[in-house]
Amino acid sequence: MKLLKVTIHNFRGIVDATISFQKYSLLVGANNAGKSTIIDCIRAFYEKDGYKYKKENDFPLKGAQGEESWIELEFYLTAQEQDSLKEEYQGTNNQLKVRKYFQTNVKLHDGKNASGSILGYLSNGDLSKEPFYGAKNVQNGKFGDLIYIPAISKVDEHTKLTGPSALRDLITNIMSDVVENSNAYTGLTNSVSKFAAEIRDIETADKRSLSGFEIEINKLLSPWQTKFNLKFATPSATEIIKSMLSWDIRDDQHEKPQSIEYFGSGFQRHFIYTLIQLGAKYVPQKATKKMKDFSPSLNLVLFEEPEAFLHPPQQNDLARSLIKISDSEDWQIVCSTHSAYFVSRNADQIPSIIRTQRKNGITSTFQVNKEIWQSIINSNKEIGKIPEIQKRMHLDDSKDDMEALKYFLWLNPDRSGVFFAQQVLLVEGPSETVLINKLLDDNKLTLPHGTYVLDCLGKYNIHRFMNLLNSLGVTHSVLHDDDTNTNEHKGLNQLIQESTNSRLTKAIKQIPDNLEKMLGLPPNNSPHRKPQHILFCYTSNQIGVSNLNSFCKLVESCFVP
Repeated sequence: MKLLKVTIHNFRGIVDATISFQKYSLLVGANNAGKSTIIDCIRAFYEKDGYKYKKENDFPLKGAQGEESWIELEFYLTAQEQDSLKEEYQGTNNQLKVRKYFQTNVKLHDGKNASGSILGYLSNGDLSKEPFYGAKNVQNGKFGDLIYIPAISKVDEHTKLTGPSALRDLITNIMSDVVENSNAYTGLTNSVSKFAAEIRDIETADKRSLSGFEIEINKLLSPWQTKFNLKFATPSATEIIKSMLSWDIRDDQHEKPQSIEYFGSGFQRHFIYTLIQLGAKYVPQKATKKMKDFSPSLNLVLFEEPEAFLHPPQQNDLARSLIKISDSEDWQIVCSTHSAYFVSRNADQIPSIIRTQRKNGITSTFQVNKEIWQSIINSNKEIGKIPEIQKRMHLDDSKDDMEALKYFLWLNPDRSGVFFAQQVLLVEGPSETVLINKLLDDNKLTLPHGTYVLDCLGKYNIHRFMNLLNSLGVTHSVLHDDDTNTNEHKGLNQLIQESTNSRLTKAIKQIPDNLEKMLGLPPNNSPHRKPQHILFCYTSNQIGVSNLNSFCKLVESCFVP
């Protein structure tokens, strides 16, 4: 089973949103944009660890459409899972769609209110009036298992053996399959039986024994023609883990065991992730025979801010590992993140990135689906219609896969910052980027809060980033050289204008001729030295005050309403 799509109606800041999930998906966006809202809504569906919908906290304070609140989940089933599903719920393309009402006035067939119930969509497309498989709490076992890791959590929540935890689940999965058929467990069973037989007759100093207690109580129960028997049961795998098993971690430097709390937050976070990683390897093998009951297999991991307490190289390693885990059968991972390092690892899978945005208390979601992705590719290829550029293009440049590779190359951890920005200023290259950032540092330039200055690696790619930002709902402006001295640049300027989004593109401004001329600097014959040359001229006061002021006013005008 895999989770394909989630639709949310009236939950906190989300009025209506539909989100598609891949095997590995990222929720990105600025702080307080609604990433946790999506995760918590899914948690409220599963009610794992007692987490439930609460109207006072979860119903929207503003913008709500009606009084209902619900979430719909759409799953893809394996052929085996589809065959075991009740025929009335079997939809097309092995898909199952269910809705959980958090609150509603809808009545079930028996007249009860449907709030808190999960209802399945029937094969004819109608929503059933009966709880899915007849049970109100059917989410337990019918939609896989949910593993939730909050941004800040105690390691004990994931490692305790006395209650539900990731570590106990892993060990139980292994123990359950091996103990009953092992010689060691047979030996334990025999030992318990021998112990039980001997311990019953052993007396205390004052002549008390278990067998004597049993005899005495049976004398008192004899008028009722009943007997009381003490029994010693061989402990199950779960009882062995809970009562007889413990663990610690040995610090090789100090050569002694230490409590997990002794180690830093980064190690604790990595240890939690390690349990998930092993979970993908140590899950029990599914039986190949046809399933009689519908009990699909899915481990859905909701991981909030996995980058917490990890330095950048560790973030890269964790991101790669999580992607690898998601390749395992029956595992799916959804992360909410503020890390550009995590996003950069998904740069070749743009549709797996879900951007959230909060405005006036309402959360919106943006995602590049297959249709939008194809539209981006087609728009990006418009550059090939400029005759001067067409002459220089290679055959590979016209292939769809090349556009995906370009984003993968360009969206490094630095440029991936655009996914978290309130708004973006698109510029041609590093010269504009370093100068604008330096002017911001020196308080000679003021831009709106949350603005990210993006180096587009040349005018030839500005339209590509505009198309991507348009699809992800990112407000942006453009600043580029005029360069109208050639037909090629006239065509590029026109392409940039045609890539405008009336709602998201705030302004397109042109630097008269080029940046060096506007700053009163001589042209640089070595393009790779241009950024450092401009920055050196600025820091050594070689740029005239009037030229610099004109440039600052031009940059600031990019965001004037």
